[in-house]
Amino acid sequence: MKGADLLKFFLSLVVVWIHTGTSDLYGLVNVAVPIFFVLSGFFLFGKIGRGKHDSATVQNWLFKTLQLYLLWTLIYLPFAVIGFRMEATPLLKASAIWLQNVAFVGENYLSWPLWYLLGLLQAGLIIWTCEKLHLPQWGYLLLAALLYVLPYLIPLNQISWYTFIFKSTRNGLFIGFPYMVLGGAIRYLFPAIQGWKKDNPWYKPAIALRFFSIHVYLTHMLWAGMLILLAKMPRGFILWTVSMAICFVSGIIIHKIPKLEYMLYGRNYGS
Repeated sequence: MKGADLLKFFLSLVVVWIHTGTSDLYGLVNVAVPIFFVLSGFFLFGKIGRGKHDSATVQNWLFKTLQLYLLWTLIYLPFAVIGFRMEATPLLKASAIWLQNVAFVGENYLSWPLWYLLGLLQAGLIIWTCEKLHLPQWGYLLLAALLYVLPYLIPLNQISWYTFIFKSTRNGLFIGFPYMVLGGAIRYLFPAIQGWKKDNPWYKPAIALRFFSIHVYLTHMLWAGMLILLAKMPRGFILWTVSMAICFVSGIIIHKIPKLEYMLYGRNYGS
């Protein structure tokens, strides 16, 4: 989709500000990650094909996403250890909380960006199940609408067993899946929408923006977390600026090392 890479890059900057700044940027905090899900659904359903059921493709996508989620969960693990030590949480209890958060919440101390990857997995599992069951397109829309409105119909955040497991309704069930289906619906309704061709002069800049979008999103709390813990830097413009600067420098280095880029992001954006 032309323009999607520019949009994702802009929204990745917004997400960094949400985590390091002091305002919600006039409500953009509420739309940034949902748009990420819409775009993910647009591209995933494009791989499945117009009106065709293809659970194998979704399964491969799920496997790659799971690999990324587990890898980045391990990368952010030191922050979780620091957080539990600061709270003096006993080892066994800390381990149980960490595993629960990894499985159902998607974030621990200073690892807030990872809930999006878990949300993709949760939503992807529903899509894979729907594909296995050959759910028709209207069934997708009905299920997505039901899951989207369910938290408004039932106060899940007030149900003890639910909040004990999932903490909140900000997850792949009630946000990820509905918005990914919306992206799939856009793909179905507007099949003429295409991305940049490789011979187009805008192709390489678009791919570079795609790489920096995911790199900025996944790494910004690594740098911001270090600045918060080591330099005691408060949230605000300075923290955002320094974090972004480190993101770009580290991104340029990683982009120049194809093996490292592939290991961290599951693909080489320069090829």
